[in-house]
Amino acid sequence: MATSTLPQTRIPQLGLVQMVGIGAAVVGLALLGLGFMSNPLLFAESYIFGFYFTMAFPLGCLIFLMIQHLTGGVWGISARRMLEAGALAMPVFFLLSLPVVMIAYNSSALQLGDHYVYHWADPSVVTPGAEHFDPLVAHKTPWLSPQWFAGRMLVYFVIWSLLAIMLRTWSVQQDRASDARVYSERMRRLSAVGAALFVLSTTFFALDVGLSLDAHWYSTMYGAHYMVNGGLATLAFVVLMMSQVRSHPVFEEHVPIKAFHDLGKLLFGFTVVWTYISYGQFVIIWSGDVAEFTPWFVRRREGGWDFFALSLMAFAFAGPFFALLGRKPKRNLSYLAFVAAWILVFRLVDMIWVILPEFHTTIAEIELINFAAPLGIFGIWLSIWAWNMQRAPILPMNDPNFDSLHAGGHH
Repeated sequence: MATSTLPQTRIPQLGLVQMVGIGAAVVGLALLGLGFMSNPLLFAESYIFGFYFTMAFPLGCLIFLMIQHLTGGVWGISARRMLEAGALAMPVFFLLSLPVVMIAYNSSALQLGDHYVYHWADPSVVTPGAEHFDPLVAHKTPWLSPQWFAGRMLVYFVIWSLLAIMLRTWSVQQDRASDARVYSERMRRLSAVGAALFVLSTTFFALDVGLSLDAHWYSTMYGAHYMVNGGLATLAFVVLMMSQVRSHPVFEEHVPIKAFHDLGKLLFGFTVVWTYISYGQFVIIWSGDVAEFTPWFVRRREGGWDFFALSLMAFAFAGPFFALLGRKPKRNLSYLAFVAAWILVFRLVDMIWVILPEFHTTIAEIELINFAAPLGIFGIWLSIWAWNMQRAPILPMNDPNFDSLHAGGHH
């Protein structure tokens, strides 16, 4: 086991990342505020898109953190503090979820009038005998009701916040513990329960916030798609940030190229899994040709949205697949960082294709405000991540498996 000497955490690159995050948050939220004053409905649609997209990052950090504790994988030791820092934003994101709840309630403060972003919240849709009564949507109440929506959101964030805080607290305590294995066992046991709770809660979160924008549609793969999308985005972000702090003396001394190679393999694997889920969902639903299922894909084949689908096939699958196919690319840090940035861009493109067709029939209707919330909320998360990174040692050097990082790592 490594000594208990703790590495410095004041890293110039992290300060720069934090400033970039703060800048993005200020610009994005300012644009969002202007959008609210000019068109409250576009504000609401942008906020749902931005919140749903950005939530994938703290969620991805949390699940990979638990997977690392469960498996004891050496690949995760070098990334653990980055995963903890991202997951620790959960309490802030609970506050950021409140506008989504207000949108579900169609709060008068949002000035949406008779426009219901979540049409299942419209009383005229779920009330028998009403003008726009929809028996299929009405059948899904009370699950799809503002009250239950708000209650579930609270439960989700209590689960996620407790898991993130407890894992971070024990991990930092382990840095100074005389018997570090006690804390490793605690984190492993919590992660075993937490991973099961995570899969259930994140699946229902995806159904609530994303899928229910079209309450007629069904897909058993929607939650899995969101989790894999978030996992892939998180891995890409971690690789990109690790390449930025690589020059820090402690990181350079203790993190071999093998750690990047392992993360590159995970990027490759998750790219394949994302493709399998995305294509499998399409083939099953399209071949089934059920009236409630296929319109979701029909909307995404019209109005220019097919361009996004084709770009995802070419640049979200084929590009990273061939770019990461060999061994050498995964061990070239500059190249791997470029591929990670590429993957991040197309995680946003994927989320655009999933969410925005629910609000716009053609790509020509997309406006600048659509990207205000993603920019602002991601900026908030990025600045929180960088701040948390500087509040603990950059590496868990007292972890019982820490010395495994060096096993064959420099070859």
